[in-house]
Amino acid sequence: MSPMTLDELARLVPDGAKLAIPKDDTGVSMAATLSLVRRKARGLHVVCVPVSGLQADILVGAGCVETLETSAITLGEFGLAPRFSDAVRNARLRVVDGTCPAIYAGLQASQKGIPFMPLRGILASDLLAHRDDWKPIPNPFAEEDPIVAIKAIRPDVALFHAQAADSFGNVFIGRDRDGILLAHSAETALVTVERLVDGNLLEDP
Repeated sequence: MSPMTLDELARLVPDGAKLAIPKDDTGVSMAATLSLVRRKARGLHVVCVPVSGLQADILVGAGCVETLETSAITLGEFGLAPRFSDAVRNARLRVVDGTCPAIYAGLQASQKGIPFMPLRGILASDLLAHRDDWKPIPNPFAEEDPIVAIKAIRPDVALFHAQAADSFGNVFIGRDRDGILLAHSAETALVTVERLVDGNLLEDP
């Protein structure tokens, strides 16, 4: 497998795709993000796993995003994300409000090939009134013990950055569990890396 250019990679994210991206400290592919902006990607449903910052703000500001599913968009100590904030104020963006545990649960359901994942902590949240993909259900093993079924989140594409890859398409992620979850839950995983290594990573002792 030969490496592709960033612009070739960006063309593999079709307009209207459900695109999963990681949080800032776990392998954000900024170079590929700028390639999506250059190709004028449109109508994306971006799923932040579970939050985002500069990457989401750039995509929103460039007009690439139609729907943003997230727990938060923030630039941390630099304050609010300006393009995201402006898009929300001016109703140019559909925001699907989530929680970190619920987004992880939805992706884990997809990873495991099951239709939903149970979660308890959001039972008293008013988010349930706004999410038709989160449904309170009875615990089948106990009476009067409701839980919430979180529908599986199946991204069309996961986009993230990792440490290394080989010519066979194997990617070294290390201890980044979010990268593994992204790769397992999505139909397609697109990965940029710091370096290409010789040989086969699976044979490296």
